Amino acid sequence: MSNPVNTQPIESIDYLAKKYALAREVLAERVAKFETEVQALRSRLTPGIRAAATVAADVQGELSGAITSHPDLFVKPRTMTLHGIKFGYQKGKGKISWSDEAKVIAAIHRTFAQDTVDTLIATVEKPVKDALANLPAHELKKLGVQVEEAGDYVFIKASDSEVDKLVAAILKEGAVDEAEAAAAK
Repeated sequence: MSNPVNTQPIESIDYLAKKYALAREVLAERVAKFETEVQALRSRLTPGIRAAATVAADVQGELSGAITSHPDLFVKPRTMTLHGIKFGYQKGKGKISWSDEAKVIAAIHRTFAQDTVDTLIATVEKPVKDALANLPAHELKKLGVQVEEAGDYVFIKASDSEVDKLVAAILKEGAVDEAEAAAAK
């Protein structure tokens, strides 16, 4: 596809839009092929992964039973590490919960002084962007809110945005893989 010479602006834009659409078709085909191959790989390897996870869970259960059967081995020290696996006993951190947040807050207010209340109850104040976006620009300026990209701007959005999401995910995974490889060096 060659670039037309001495064309009207709309013809040039039409040409570039068509060129962009064709480039996206190639991209979509490659993403579709990628997805097909990933699905085939997933189908082929998932049963083995499930089987290995089941075996690991079973052996973990056996190890847990052996530890439970011999607590005397874990007095001092309470843990040991063998073959890269740390095991033994440790103190539970405990978990707190409540069913009625409002009742707990009211009880804290009744029970403690204000300085303690402030440490036990989180109070969060922050601007609400959606509400602020409805204010006129002059009001926002008074509030110290900057308005960016409010004028006309060029945008290009393909109707097949799912391809874009997949490409972004693939590129992100690639960047993570490259970062991990660099860190391993």
